[in-house]
Amino acid sequence: MKLSVFFLLLAMQISAVNYGQKYLNLKESNIALQDVLKKIENQSSFRFYYSNDVLPSQKLVSINVVNASLDNVMEKVLEGTGLHWKEINQNRVVITDAETKIRMVSLVKSINGSVMNESGEGLGGVSVTVKGSGTGTVTNESGVFTINANVGDMLVFSAVGFIEQEAKVPADGEIHVVMIRQVGQMDEVVVVGYGTTTRRAATSSVSTVDIGKVASIPAQSISDGLQGRASGIIMTSSTGAPGAKSQISIRGGGTPLYVIDGVIRSQNDFENINPNDIADFSVLKDAAATAVYGSIGANGAILVTTKKGVAGKPLINYSYNKIWSQPTIFPKKMGSFEKLSAINDVYKAEGSNPPTPDSILQYYNNQSKPFVYPNTDWQKVGLNSWAPEDRHDLSFATGTKLLTLYSSISYYDQGTILKTDNNYNRRLTYRINTVSNFDDIHLKVTTGLDGFIETNSIPNSSTASNFSQIFSHIQNKAPTALAYNNFGLPSANTTDNPAIELSPLSGYNKGLSRVNNALLNLDYAAPFLKGLHFKFNGNYNYYASRNKSWSVTAPSYGNDSKVAIPGNPPSLGETRGEGSEMNLQGFVTYNRKFGDHSIDFTGVYEQNKLKSSSISAARQRYQIIFDQFLAGPTVDQLASGGEAESARAGYIGRINYNFKNRYFIDFSGRYDANDFYPPNIRWGFFPSVSASYIISDEPFMEGLKDLGIFNMLKFRGSIGTVGMTNADFGRFAWIPGYNINANAWVVNGQLVQGTSETGTLPSQNYSWYKVNSKDFGIDFSSLNNRLNGSWDYYYMRTIGYTGSDNSKYSTTLGIGLPPINIETKAYRRAGTDFSLSWNDRLSSDFTYKIGTNFTYFNALWENANEDSASLKNPYTRTSGTSGAFYGTGYNNLGFYGSNQDLLIGPRRISSTNTVGGDLKYEDTNGDGKIDGSDFRRIGSASFPRINFGINLDLGYKGVFFTSTLAGSGKRDRYLGDVIQGSSAQGILVYAFQKDYWTPANTNALYPRQVSSAGVNGSNNYVTSDFWLLQSGYVRLKFAQFGYDLKYSLLKQVSTFKHFKVFVSGTNLWTSAKSMKYFIDPESDTNNYGYPIQRTVSLGLNVGF
Repeated sequence: MKLSVFFLLLAMQISAVNYGQKYLNLKESNIALQDVLKKIENQSSFRFYYSNDVLPSQKLVSINVVNASLDNVMEKVLEGTGLHWKEINQNRVVITDAETKIRMVSLVKSINGSVMNESGEGLGGVSVTVKGSGTGTVTNESGVFTINANVGDMLVFSAVGFIEQEAKVPADGEIHVVMIRQVGQMDEVVVVGYGTTTRRAATSSVSTVDIGKVASIPAQSISDGLQGRASGIIMTSSTGAPGAKSQISIRGGGTPLYVIDGVIRSQNDFENINPNDIADFSVLKDAAATAVYGSIGANGAILVTTKKGVAGKPLINYSYNKIWSQPTIFPKKMGSFEKLSAINDVYKAEGSNPPTPDSILQYYNNQSKPFVYPNTDWQKVGLNSWAPEDRHDLSFATGTKLLTLYSSISYYDQGTILKTDNNYNRRLTYRINTVSNFDDIHLKVTTGLDGFIETNSIPNSSTASNFSQIFSHIQNKAPTALAYNNFGLPSANTTDNPAIELSPLSGYNKGLSRVNNALLNLDYAAPFLKGLHFKFNGNYNYYASRNKSWSVTAPSYGNDSKVAIPGNPPSLGETRGEGSEMNLQGFVTYNRKFGDHSIDFTGVYEQNKLKSSSISAARQRYQIIFDQFLAGPTVDQLASGGEAESARAGYIGRINYNFKNRYFIDFSGRYDANDFYPPNIRWGFFPSVSASYIISDEPFMEGLKDLGIFNMLKFRGSIGTVGMTNADFGRFAWIPGYNINANAWVVNGQLVQGTSETGTLPSQNYSWYKVNSKDFGIDFSSLNNRLNGSWDYYYMRTIGYTGSDNSKYSTTLGIGLPPINIETKAYRRAGTDFSLSWNDRLSSDFTYKIGTNFTYFNALWENANEDSASLKNPYTRTSGTSGAFYGTGYNNLGFYGSNQDLLIGPRRISSTNTVGGDLKYEDTNGDGKIDGSDFRRIGSASFPRINFGINLDLGYKGVFFTSTLAGSGKRDRYLGDVIQGSSAQGILVYAFQKDYWTPANTNALYPRQVSSAGVNGSNNYVTSDFWLLQSGYVRLKFAQFGYDLKYSLLKQVSTFKHFKVFVSGTNLWTSAKSMKYFIDPESDTNNYGYPIQRTVSLGLNVGF
């Protein structure tokens, strides 16, 4: 009540002000016409739209008016200019040049045509006029029209809620026009589970992504382009390897659900979708949005709707990107002389003889004997500066009123920075979508075929069979090791030699995966009851994979030899798998409006069945280089295989009700079953309720709306329960399990295969984790819909966790007790996210949009099932504490400064020979000694708790620029042992590691360096917060600058709809504390693995 009174009083005050602002006060002398218009905008809600070519740049205006109407002001300021103005909806004023005089010629040609909407349906009530004349007509109910006009005349098509279209009268034939709906942000269609709604009517928390911007990013998968694009989405990536995908989390949850064209699909299917094929992209964030997915909806859902054809002339679009990629940072490593000198200094400081005499050091320095005392740059040996990539996309769309077609094909070829030809990732995707309208029988049929084929290859030898191993050898190999002998052949004297591993004579790991998917959707509009539809959705998905591993170590050579030293005998392994998934859905929907009341009902039955199988084989110790099984010895050959199947079923219901398009309430739920659980408890019900209130539509808010302060203000809230698969159990955990052993016995003359129990009793009482979720949000549009925003607070509590009571009973049973539900164990997650955008134009030619989004969450365990060691030290416990900490360890107090400093306080019991420059730790429990009891929770979680993005889009006469600044915060990671330099002899690698403590360098980056960790009992390298690295960062994730040649050179070439050329880049700039360690903030903390990449791209996009 108090809130309503407040808004009423505020609206009355602003309404009075608004009434006065309909009249203008101006007193100006000899100022430009454009400046006068800006002053009018500053003191009113009027907004002017015009072309800079129309307004006379030299026109100076003088005006002195008080309480004048817009009519009076415009008459004065436009006097003598020949310009005309017109006020359209929402105080928008359009200024144009003089109206074309009505021609007095005879319009002798009768033109027939039709107007359709984007779905190919006839559109009635469309105004059709001859541009520059008074001739016009209106389309009938079927969208058909007839008008008299001359050949070459321009026809203008306009209708409320649609973008105005123009078409030239041809010499012969009919005119067919497709009208595109003009969508305001609040009228934007939002895809939700098993249906659609509008942003205005949405009662749950849903984010949408401008997928057109994502599609233009030269990224290897759609997930790589999502960072910073929407609130609630958290992206993490630890590798830039070809074919690698970023990990997506919604509000800090696990892997979300992926739904493509209404069907739940795999993450792999989603990652390989062509972004150019996507029409709508929605992110469902709260339980009210995902309750319809029941037991698998706890982590949120990403919903994708692919493009359909359009009625009218064929539309062809082709785009090409030539891409070059390289690591965001190349580590700068020490050379041989620098490294050995630093090691000598460490030994001298310890009072020991340096391992490398000065007489030898000089050879490393002057490189007079490079094959005896080498100075190898392993990055030059193994890495190129750039990796090439190519991406082609071609799409075709056409249609009639009866049938529309959309098809596309895409090819992506990605090389690597490794100096080998045996490394690539290639992907071919395709899609064919059709929509058939059988109006006579009230039936719409939608079909879809899509799929992809992806192949990849990486080198494979006995010392390195994956990226992590190859890059660890390149980055950590000592420069004193030799890559090639004096004949330029790979050296046999260096273990794990990258020159051997990357040799074209090495083996390979090759993978192939393919997916084919078929979709059929039937939509029958019941003629006997308006708004009633019966629908059927059937989807069949087939996938297959093949991975072949041919391990061959290339020949190596002695220092002065051309005689090859063979590597380990080759081995061959191969795994093949395939599977299929069938999804069937039956719908009943009813949507009607009764006066001020609207109701929308959806009822669905869904069932899903998945089958899969795999088989593996291997042979070893090949005597010849021939990568086929028939060539390998049968001794020790291996073979294995497996099959699996699973099924789900569910009944879904949703009722949406609204009153006066202002008050909304939704009820939804799913009665779900999964054969993962025991038969007696495999069904569960997951309900939700949500509501929203558009307070800006109340009469007392009219003053605010007239001023444009609140074009729309909506409050919404939701509560619901969703499920999550119980990870504590394996499949069929409710029945006894047995292992088949390799051993067998002869019993009564019969050979009996050995078996044993799995080690745990079956459990009959377990089910889903359940996530109870609450969400409160505000959506608004302001300042004539130029400012739009959304804010949410959410709270989730997961229950249903299990634990074993083994610790409470003796082990005389000889078998583990089954896990049971721990009622008090729960996991809480809460946070907030918001988005804000400003969309405007400085003139009719210059448009801009800037948007930002922010996501924060934290987590808390309630009574986690912890071990005895954690229970003894409450400061290391997980239960009842924030989940936002890295782990447990010592709190460091800096470096010991002197021997006196060593005597003052307690030292770590296990440390020996500590001196100045060693790390000092806190005696947190005050018992006078430092041991494991002094461990405390340290740092922030490794998964980022804060994520944000800032997006900018500019457009001016064909020139366009777009960028995304993204980052994360409240995140720590632990430096790896290589970066720590925990042993100078073996791991001192980087130049910054020389910044260690000495009596002359007490403000150092590192503690004193030691010749081996045992010198001081590993004092400096035990787990502590000293080695925690704040891994927050800000990154220019994406930028693109381009120009559409249709605005100039190709303006008169009607063949092209657009002809855009552009330059793009990803990860172009990064600010992060980790960069001083030559570590990308998202990559491995030892610089193992394929590094995160920056890309530069030249692109072309042509529409016909």
